[in-house]
Amino acid sequence: MKLKMIVFNCILIVILTGCARPLKMSSPSTLQLSGINQHPYTAGLFVPQTVNEFVYVKATSLFNKISYPIGEQTHLIFKKNLPFVFKSVAEVSSIMPDLNVDIVIKPSIVKFSSTIWDSAYKKSYSAVIVYHIDVYNENGEKILMRTAAGNAQISKGELALKKDICAEVAQIAMEEAVKKIIQELSKAEELQHIK
Repeated sequence: MKLKMIVFNCILIVILTGCARPLKMSSPSTLQLSGINQHPYTAGLFVPQTVNEFVYVKATSLFNKISYPIGEQTHLIFKKNLPFVFKSVAEVSSIMPDLNVDIVIKPSIVKFSSTIWDSAYKKSYSAVIVYHIDVYNENGEKILMRTAAGNAQISKGELALKKDICAEVAQIAMEEAVKKIIQELSKAEELQHIK
């Protein structure tokens, strides 16, 4: 009898706490940018472990949660799109890299949130992300800071899969914020003559 109560309580705890279902996010796309001034530098991309492992968990019902791999996706989006604004990009392990890089870009996630509205006929999803980047010279001195927000909203019919739309709207918000950061880096006077 005692064993049955223990098993029952364990099952009840799992049901009440819910399980966070991880979102599968698509590979980041190459952003559509025009008029970007590419700097003739090799940039190091330093993504701290806390950023890379950042996961946002959203309760979608009393018993279900969705986990967004925001940090991992952030890393991939920056890695794929920083070459728009720098001659080359290499991953580095600190703001004082061993590699031959001219500057280091360190992104951080200030905020991420998502909202899901369910109605009888339509579902609306939105996501907001705020990124902050610090740029360091080859001596490890901070020379530039920028912050940018990305917003996205999608409405779909009742038959659309919630997880797919949540991933899509988060991806759009992240790409919008990264696009703004790349545009800012392209125009930054602090990066005109760092050598």
